[in-house]
Amino acid sequence: MRSIKTKLFSLAMAVSMVLALAGCAMSAPSTVGSIGGVEIPAGIYLLAQYNSYNTASGVAELATGETASDVKAVLKATCTGTINGEDVTAVGSDYVAQLTTRAIEYYAAVEKQFAEQNGVLDDTATAEAAKTADSLWSSNGDLYTANGISKSSVEAYLLNAQKAKVLLKMTYGPDGTSPVTDAEYTDYVNNDCYYIEAVQFPLVNYSTYSMADDDQKAAIMATAESCMAELNETATAETASSSALYTAAMTYVPKAMAAMGSTMDASQAVYYAASQLYTPSDLSSYGSDEYNNLTDPLDAAGMNHWTTIDLGTTILVARKIDPFKTYTVEDLDSMYDLLTSMKSDAIQDELYAAGAALDHNLNSAAMNTYSASKIKKERLNLKIQPGAALFAPGFFVEEGPT
Repeated sequence: MRSIKTKLFSLAMAVSMVLALAGCAMSAPSTVGSIGGVEIPAGIYLLAQYNSYNTASGVAELATGETASDVKAVLKATCTGTINGEDVTAVGSDYVAQLTTRAIEYYAAVEKQFAEQNGVLDDTATAEAAKTADSLWSSNGDLYTANGISKSSVEAYLLNAQKAKVLLKMTYGPDGTSPVTDAEYTDYVNNDCYYIEAVQFPLVNYSTYSMADDDQKAAIMATAESCMAELNETATAETASSSALYTAAMTYVPKAMAAMGSTMDASQAVYYAASQLYTPSDLSSYGSDEYNNLTDPLDAAGMNHWTTIDLGTTILVARKIDPFKTYTVEDLDSMYDLLTSMKSDAIQDELYAAGAALDHNLNSAAMNTYSASKIKKERLNLKIQPGAALFAPGFFVEEGPT
């Protein structure tokens, strides 16, 4: 049996060690090292890791009963998705690590190029970042804090995204190093986009949130066909037909709503008419099994010809027209930000590649301190939906599988 003296000596040693450690001002690392000479703050690393975890949780093969909020399960699961344009299958922890590295490489490339090219953020960009940070912090501040992410890190991320937008313009804008030409814009609009005029007839009663039954749907389809017949007389020009389009909506949409037992003023019905340029990203949501539910019927009808399209929850009376009969390239770019639509993928790919090529001076010990196993999915009463990113998709967030 140990003597009382030995026990007291051991206790004294333990106390002295605690006091010594307290005097060392120990703290978690403020950075995880640098890439290309760009310091990677711990908050940015944690944010990148959290977003990467959420991407991984959406592609993880989880056992019955396991969820995307089960951090241990996700990090042990097999994840299959696309990273850097390649199909990747890896254990969850490795998958998160790959995505996180890719994200901080991108962050570093943006910061480095922005500084080297003397980029400037205008007041609008910085104000937008600050406002969005305030909003995000107001709704999810407890969750960010639980994951070691400060409000200043949130704003730094948002400012990085704004810098990436500036680099896009500095590269492909009118005064950029490789400006997009009018001919390229025209080719993009003509071959990759659709300018569509449409009147929408909902198949959902928004008063009761019930779907139209077969009889109601038949009545709505008949109303849509009457609308199409009118537009075939009043909107046959090759140019945009806003006036005729809105008149048709005011006449026929209230009738369609009445078929479902709902009422609508003509003044409200104008919101069910629209003329819009649909970019490839817009159109992708309508496609499945190599058939696009929106564009294929329009192609079958032919340019300038009205047709009806059943999209499941709505019926459209629509036609495709040539926007250049009404607008110039400059008009369309100002209305739809064609530059971003055309070149955002290209600038992202360039920045990802540039970041990967930079010298890496990362601190493995610091990164181990911020292990993905410490991620928190809940804080107080806040819950995150499986696969949801901590922030809205943007330049910094790695997308899921394609």
